[in-house]
Amino acid sequence: MFIRNSFKFGVKLNFYIMKKSFYLAFLFIVLASIGFSQSQRLVLLEHFTQASCGPCATYNPSIHSLLVSNPDKITSINYHTSWPGTDPMYNHNTTENGARTGYYGVNSVPNSVLDGNVYNGHPNGWSINTVNARYAVPSPFEIYLYHELSADESVFTVTMLIYATEDVGPGMRAQIAVIEEHVHFNNPPGSNGETDFYNVMKKMLPNQTGTILPAFQSGDYMILQYSWEHQNVYDVDQLAAVGFVQNNDSKEVHQAANSSDELFDPLFATDAEVTKTVNVAQSLCIGAVQPKITIRNNGSNELTSIDISYTMNNGEPQTIAWTGSLGFLETEDIMLPQSSFSVEAINMLEVSLTNPNGMDDDYETNNNMILEIPEAFEANPPITLILKLDSHPEETTWEFTNYNGDVIHEGGPYTTPGQNIVQQFPFETTDCYTFTIYDAGGNGLTGGGSFAVGFGASIIAQGNTFGEKASGQFNILYTGTNPEVTNAAFQLYPNPVSDNATISVQIDEPSMVQVSVYNAFGKLMYQTDPKSYHAGNQNLYFSRDELNSGVYFIQVSIGDKVYTQKAILK
Repeated sequence: MFIRNSFKFGVKLNFYIMKKSFYLAFLFIVLASIGFSQSQRLVLLEHFTQASCGPCATYNPSIHSLLVSNPDKITSINYHTSWPGTDPMYNHNTTENGARTGYYGVNSVPNSVLDGNVYNGHPNGWSINTVNARYAVPSPFEIYLYHELSADESVFTVTMLIYATEDVGPGMRAQIAVIEEHVHFNNPPGSNGETDFYNVMKKMLPNQTGTILPAFQSGDYMILQYSWEHQNVYDVDQLAAVGFVQNNDSKEVHQAANSSDELFDPLFATDAEVTKTVNVAQSLCIGAVQPKITIRNNGSNELTSIDISYTMNNGEPQTIAWTGSLGFLETEDIMLPQSSFSVEAINMLEVSLTNPNGMDDDYETNNNMILEIPEAFEANPPITLILKLDSHPEETTWEFTNYNGDVIHEGGPYTTPGQNIVQQFPFETTDCYTFTIYDAGGNGLTGGGSFAVGFGASIIAQGNTFGEKASGQFNILYTGTNPEVTNAAFQLYPNPVSDNATISVQIDEPSMVQVSVYNAFGKLMYQTDPKSYHAGNQNLYFSRDELNSGVYFIQVSIGDKVYTQKAILK
């Protein structure tokens, strides 16, 4: 009897322990899922130093020792300044070293900045305790960073995956700093005696301004990838990268990461992304486009098929069924069918991907891309081109073409790296013109190059890292003295015109009157027969009939006088 009761008690006790263990396990899972909404931080030190700064030689060794002792807590980027003396590492990238120095308002060295706004000052004002306190603050992001050197060791590529573990609003920028982890000189390059320098910033990708990020919801992610044809590197085996996400206004760094030469794992099995859309002008006066897109496989499954469609101004979709073979992070450029449309004040191009491998996409957020393209300017000649060449001027050419595709002005290739070119060009015929700049290397004007084309203070097109080409369109409506516009001669109402409009004409003496309508290219679209009218105020009627929406010019001929006004057809 005692034995039997003991057995029952033991069973009850074991059942109680099992129930409690299950509860504790369940509680652990719940807490773990809550904790997943926050990520472990890696603290970022941005240190400003100089090879001819005496105090830098005193503090830099202890800072390096702290970093080496705490690799899981803190990483660093070292920027070299222009003062107080000689420093070849500053001279290798004066623009981006200077930009980060100015961003933080650094005016003396050595100077340490921890996570952007946690600390900014002399190195004696922070310690491992400062790092530990910041390390304990969870981050809303996880960052994975992969670096790769091309087979010929000439190009360094960095791929950055940013994953949000909390909701994060707009205002963030992704920054990637290519660093040379250890630079050793046999003789000091400056006057302070230092011969060893660590985590030296060589290049910011794509440049010092970084990449503007959208707002994130928890679970959102994006992948950035940039390449650098490296220069001024002492030892390519020492190249690495540090990536971080920073609030550009408050300067707070929300997360940092060190790069690895081992590729990170994909987040999803089936995940296709449209990464960019090119071959589209930055402004439009011709209602025709043929976009070229890049798709990328972000999933672990091989991407073998996908449906691609796009619309202009919500018009008829243009669709193709793509087939091929893309592994993880592999890309392919695809030219889409041409689409014709009526040019509006803002023109909406939307590209969408569906049915990857004939199934649902595991992450649909990156399946669409929308471009808003403004209507082209009504430009007044001359048109100005401002061009700063990059390190490969032989790759750069450009041209101005008219509506029919005839080349009106052209230039390049060039021979002098870094050359600044400013030219002005006349245009003698009313037309819609396109400016196009080409880069034979396929990476735009990298390394400090840029272009801008415009008139007065108005920019028609501009850019630097534009890939193979970039373009913008503009209207030349008048090439000499503008046609006389006299409101006393005639008035058009309503304007903008939805359907029909009234042209109220003031005639001083009996005259022949004719109404003509020209589009923005100067092409005659509508004309009445000449008709005789008595002196006085006469009302003529204009019907838009089948004219598309856009900018037109109403021309009224009264005898030997011509009057013109602009009309907007909605």
